[in-house]
Amino acid sequence: MSSPSADLIADESRASSGNMDNRGYTPSATEPLTHANVDNVPDDKLMTEASASSIGDSILEVDHSSSTQDDSDTHSIASSFSSTHSATSSVYDFVEEHGRTYHKYKEGKYVLPNDVEEQNRLDLQHQLVLKLLDGRLQLAPIPATVQNVLDVATGTGIWAIEFAQRYPEASVTGTDLSPIQPEYVPANCQFEIDDAEDEWVFSRKFDFIHIRFVMTCFANPRFVIEQAYQACAPGGYLEMQDGVFPLHCHDDSLEGTVLDAWAKSCHEAGTKVGRPWNNAVNYKRWMEEIGFEDVKEKIFEVPTNPWPKGRRAKELGMWFNADLSEARSASKVLLLKMLQWPPEKVEPFLEEVMIDLRKKEIHAYMPIHVVYGRKPLLKSASASG
Repeated sequence: MSSPSADLIADESRASSGNMDNRGYTPSATEPLTHANVDNVPDDKLMTEASASSIGDSILEVDHSSSTQDDSDTHSIASSFSSTHSATSSVYDFVEEHGRTYHKYKEGKYVLPNDVEEQNRLDLQHQLVLKLLDGRLQLAPIPATVQNVLDVATGTGIWAIEFAQRYPEASVTGTDLSPIQPEYVPANCQFEIDDAEDEWVFSRKFDFIHIRFVMTCFANPRFVIEQAYQACAPGGYLEMQDGVFPLHCHDDSLEGTVLDAWAKSCHEAGTKVGRPWNNAVNYKRWMEEIGFEDVKEKIFEVPTNPWPKGRRAKELGMWFNADLSEARSASKVLLLKMLQWPPEKVEPFLEEVMIDLRKKEIHAYMPIHVVYGRKPLLKSASASG
């Protein structure tokens, strides 16, 4: 039997499949489905600096009352994300390797799979971030009248679709290397196959650009930020939400564990192909150097399982544990291809990683950096003298 917290999370996810969103958007007969894993959360309000400052920057505290994790916690969450993409994914030409499929366009640039299992994991990550941000899609203080919005590395498109539902007057574009987005989406949402590391050639400027969980994606993330600056309208915002690997810990409980070795191996594999997994620590500095103003940064500590004190921290731990459990499988190609481990070593290693993920005596967490800034307004001729 699953725990009450796990049941609550699973119930919330299953409830998200209704047709009407929190702003009253109802798909037409020609738009029967927006996204099966879009969550229904409280209506967005204009995010002020004061409300943004009340989120995050807290230190996790160990809950010593329990040292084991019920496997049903993770299963309850993961099972609520059923296979929602198989009907459309079969029509695309992907590359298969080690039992997983990968994007064909610009083959090899993105190291993780794009198959159904990975798509469901990405949707699970979306729910994790919604929990982390108290139901908000962003922390940047964008106006309710925002018009042109860009979601870079959109993945399954779940963020772009939900943003389009919450802001029906906005025009939302999502870009990605993989064509894995749903066929039926809100009329104000569209998707394009694109490489964010190429020069951006959009015909319009954007009032808000959103980039999330790209720590495995870019060889030159600073260039991507530069392109975002050029693509922003004056007064427009860029927000980046990203994690940092290897995992962190406030005590010595992570040191020497297989979980620690796995996280460091993933980072090593990323570094070997020119995509280190810790670029988020530089986002704030890069945004300021490139020209964004009023750059704010929030750093969240997301636990690897429900080891900390507090209901909210435990729920986040269950969500992230489910995410990591699926990421563990997706990381197989990193160990085999980038680090050239022998196959007979990989499977037992990943099984031990799973065992460590369940151990509440390992107080590991991943920092998630949320950084946003505004492109300066154009100075008028009179103001400039």
